[in-house]
Amino acid sequence: MKSIVPDISQMPLPIDQWTQPFWDAAARHELVIPRCAACKAWHWPPAPFCPKCRSQEQEWLPAGPARLYSFSIVHRPGPTPEEPSQLIVPGLVEFPEAGGMRFVAAIVESEVDDITIGAALSVSWTPKDETNVPVFSLA
Repeated sequence: MKSIVPDISQMPLPIDQWTQPFWDAAARHELVIPRCAACKAWHWPPAPFCPKCRSQEQEWLPAGPARLYSFSIVHRPGPTPEEPSQLIVPGLVEFPEAGGMRFVAAIVESEVDDITIGAALSVSWTPKDETNVPVFSLA
């Protein structure tokens, strides 16, 4: 059974002055992560200053390849009592080339029995408002 793309239509996106570069890049189907221009530390979530050195100089760079660090399987009842449950898989996605930075995202359209810790992931995009939300599937 494959994991589904969760319905994000009612989910508000956390767009503010600090996350705007992330969402602008997502609108172009680019996945970028903030890195301190002073000390080169990657950080998530985006913030007004580097949590390591407190610099306010940051650059947005490609996240690089993604791997699955952890995940859970959520069973959601089917649309009708006769239909099987649907599987939503929230995962903790890690970016080794971005200093091991991690964030939560949906693992979609993947055979649930094949999802394993450390699996290589590929990004795809779910449209939302004026941008896109990154979701991942098994590479």
